[in-house]
Amino acid sequence: MKLLVLATLAACATQTVAPPATPTNTAPPPSPPAGPPAPGTIAKACAGPEFRQLDFWIGDWNVKIHARASPSSDQWADAVGTQHVRSILSGCAIEENFAAEGPQSPWAGRSFATFDHFSNKWRQTWVDDSGGYIPLDGGPDGTDFALYGPPREVQGVKFQMRMVWSHITHDTLRWEWQRSEDTWATNVVMMAIDYTRMK
Repeated sequence: MKLLVLATLAACATQTVAPPATPTNTAPPPSPPAGPPAPGTIAKACAGPEFRQLDFWIGDWNVKIHARASPSSDQWADAVGTQHVRSILSGCAIEENFAAEGPQSPWAGRSFATFDHFSNKWRQTWVDDSGGYIPLDGGPDGTDFALYGPPREVQGVKFQMRMVWSHITHDTLRWEWQRSEDTWATNVVMMAIDYTRMK
């Protein structure tokens, strides 16, 4: 089922490469204690409140993954994993380290995100152990937080992907990887991850 997950993510990726025959993933090192950076450690250039909009994500998490086989399928697969998210570069960026046992075999990825003053948006870059690469941008969306991938066209079908953090509390949240073929009038959830903060 790893192919299912990688295909789901690759729907928005610039390029995809077949996963290695022998997974070489290892769990990322633990991040520093959960929580936003201390005020005295934040660089002056990143002291604005916009740089703290994604701080809810910082911490060490257990995750439960629920992945759909394809946009038109009701076949799902489940797995568990961990995610370590920390503030880096004096509070100017957020680093994500993700590792999961499946659904089929181990897979891992990493992202870096920061607020971009030129576009007034958050920008994130995701890379993973399948060779995948996804650029995203966006920011707060009501009580949620959403980052959008670039529009794509595959075999004549135009679509766009986005990730949405919702139901955000200090100790839990939900993350969804969504796909739309009608400019977000409707969407299909391709992957859902439920987070529980490690104690």
